[in-house]
Amino acid sequence: MLLCYNSAMKLLQQSHQELSRKLNDYLNKDELFQRVYKYTNSRFSAAKNLTAHNWEHIYRDVLNSIVIGEAERANMTVVLPATTMHDIGFLYGATGRTHGAVGADRLKEFLSQGGILYAPEIVSEIASCIRTHKGSMHDEQPETLEAKVVADSDLLEKFGPFGIYSGLRTYGEFGLSIKEVLAREDQVNTLTLETSTGQKLAEPGRKFVTNFYRELNEAAFPYL
Repeated sequence: MLLCYNSAMKLLQQSHQELSRKLNDYLNKDELFQRVYKYTNSRFSAAKNLTAHNWEHIYRDVLNSIVIGEAERANMTVVLPATTMHDIGFLYGATGRTHGAVGADRLKEFLSQGGILYAPEIVSEIASCIRTHKGSMHDEQPETLEAKVVADSDLLEKFGPFGIYSGLRTYGEFGLSIKEVLAREDQVNTLTLETSTGQKLAEPGRKFVTNFYRELNEAAFPYL
């Protein structure tokens, strides 16, 4: 446990540029991941309706997955493509609640469209990660270590100042009213991350988000 924690802290001390270089190293060493990365980028860049679940979001999650996955000693051959493709369900018309399942079900089609050929067992592992990537947010239970890393990499964006930013963009994408946004006030408090690394990384930002929604609720109350 201590080793895992120290590894996470060491990775967090790296700058964005250092994590970006690490991502490039993975891309250069893994041709299939490189093809997944480029093809997924092209598909999401063309999906102008996805203003929050876009390539920027995917890129940030991939960097999160490097931090968490390496600290947890997960199989990055599965983690990285799974994180890159975790939101492909939206490309097939899925909703917020269904996009994990739809993405997993359409994974083979997506890979085929991109001319990307993984071994069947790897496709199965990636699909499992995609299916449960919302974790506790959708009452899902990732089973493998890799699926837990993917879920935590996505949920980590819900915390801290950037959690507020990405959350508001998501509410705009789904067209939620302020009443619907405030109804989610306690959601961050109920989120449970799956790995010890994810839990440690999320906690500093949990209080920030909780305080923001409490103050927003107080400020909005007279006008609701």
